Amino acid sequence: MIKSLSATAKKLFGSKLYNDIRANYLFRDLDSPYPLYPDTPFNMDWSSLSAAGPQSGANVAEVKAAYIVSPTQRSGTNFLSHMLDKHPELEFLSGADLPDEQCLYTYSEHLKQYAYKTVSTWNKWIDGGEPVLQEHARALMGAMGNGVLQYFARFAKPGSTLLFKTPDAGHLDNFFHLFPQCKVIILYRDGRDTIESFSKSWGGKGAFRKMCERWSKRVDTIFEFEAMAGKAGYSDRIITTRYDYLNDSAREELPKILKFLNVDVDKYPWDQIDEIPVLGSSSYKGDQGEVHWKPVEKDEKFKPTQKWLSWDKSKKDIFKKAAGDNLVKLSFAENNDW
Repeated sequence: MIKSLSATAKKLFGSKLYNDIRANYLFRDLDSPYPLYPDTPFNMDWSSLSAAGPQSGANVAEVKAAYIVSPTQRSGTNFLSHMLDKHPELEFLSGADLPDEQCLYTYSEHLKQYAYKTVSTWNKWIDGGEPVLQEHARALMGAMGNGVLQYFARFAKPGSTLLFKTPDAGHLDNFFHLFPQCKVIILYRDGRDTIESFSKSWGGKGAFRKMCERWSKRVDTIFEFEAMAGKAGYSDRIITTRYDYLNDSAREELPKILKFLNVDVDKYPWDQIDEIPVLGSSSYKGDQGEVHWKPVEKDEKFKPTQKWLSWDKSKKDIFKKAAGDNLVKLSFAENNDW
């Protein structure tokens, strides 16, 4: 196609004028690689995933990993990550020189663009056309994701399943493009408690409405992610849990997650299950007067649910309008008459 257009242009303008125009175009930017590698656009559908199954590249070491995701902050990801970290086969990488929230998919749009733009320069060498280019782009994304996991594996004990968390579902649709072998633990908290906790931690009246809208939008993102994963056969790599279940009945809820992660349930130190500290609570701060992320031992004063009961009608109406439908879909309420 490109060769035929070039031949037509040469006939139309003559070789000398054609070459002058071409040179001015190709060298219009001295930093551009275009003189040697013109990018050729192709249709790239990122809304679908490669079919689940063994990935190409048998010589690439696979890192076992699981990722805790919540719609937004204030959902209990600290609590769950520290709970899982007590299992000897699981390792949540954190400490003075490592992040507690890794955000490994948050900026994945840039990697998606990189993969597309890079593969678009390969067109003249690829005989299989767009289907092959598309698979190259997806495989390149997966290879970059594997490299990220390999980087973090350097800090872990050999053989451990790495645990990551990000309390925001933005760009979750890119997750399995980056980490096709990774498992995902979706953690929900009653949106009303999430918003109340957020408001006490950082928000004001103006932030309340925006946070309600953000929570609901992120829940929609998770629904779309689950649907996308289901079409490609990735449903068995996703499990959903709730903060109130973990807080009220951990001995019943946690074994489900441990089995999902393929670790020995009996190796969990069940005698320590009630010792999981509170981190980052908006109301339970120990001796400190502001939100912090230092461990605080729980006692009978710790009440993480139904924080929203003090809301006036105005706040309730704002939440119902912005997020009430998703609250019902997640079974935190039977309807919007609360």
